Amino acid sequence: MDNLRFDQTAYSEYMDDFNYSQGFYITPPGDGSVLLGGIRTVGENSDERYRRAESAAKFAVEEHNKKQQRMLKFVRILNLNREPAAGAIYYITLVAADASGETCHYHLKVWEKLNTGYQVLMFRLAPYWVKSSDKLGNNVCCVGIDNLMPWMDESYVYYKCFYRASNELLGVEIIQNGEKGDSSKGKLWFKNHAESEKMVKKYKGKMMPHSNIFYNFDLRTCPSTFHF
Repeated sequence: MDNLRFDQTAYSEYMDDFNYSQGFYITPPGDGSVLLGGIRTVGENSDERYRRAESAAKFAVEEHNKKQQRMLKFVRILNLNREPAAGAIYYITLVAADASGETCHYHLKVWEKLNTGYQVLMFRLAPYWVKSSDKLGNNVCCVGIDNLMPWMDESYVYYKCFYRASNELLGVEIIQNGEKGDSSKGKLWFKNHAESEKMVKKYKGKMMPHSNIFYNFDLRTCPSTFHF
């Protein structure tokens, strides 16, 4: 017990992550420590906990289909956070396909109660996800972001990097490189060219959180010309 200590910086970051993402993104601590009673990331190798969360996710998709009279098909879990409770609360980011075959990312918050089944507390399209139809707007602009580390997924880019600018940002899409260890790239979607130009000016030359990588934008993906 003498080794227990309170890290104010880590706690403040944890609370920021929780408030921004509602529990769907929590920065992994660099020293491997955990916050007692807090939300923790669960890896795919955590067999039992992951299996139980997958069952909770499939239940939530079935309930959503019944209520919305839609046909979403569970594909896989992308990210899983777990909060100790009377049972457990799962914060699940998953991929699901609709009737047309289009896959989207969804956020699910599911409470697995002690011996009484599941309760779906939240089911929504992930805030960073842009459907194909929404990318076709007249003024929609897309800017590339390159040299991303393999662990830099949509949740990290949206919640950790750009959440304070989320009013300007429509969404994020990460394209993972097939080769293990290689860098990935992504696309940032904006309502119009002016918003994308403002974002690039604000972040260009700065370092991405918890990394030694600078923001590297590829402006060729946007048809308009940038002026700096």
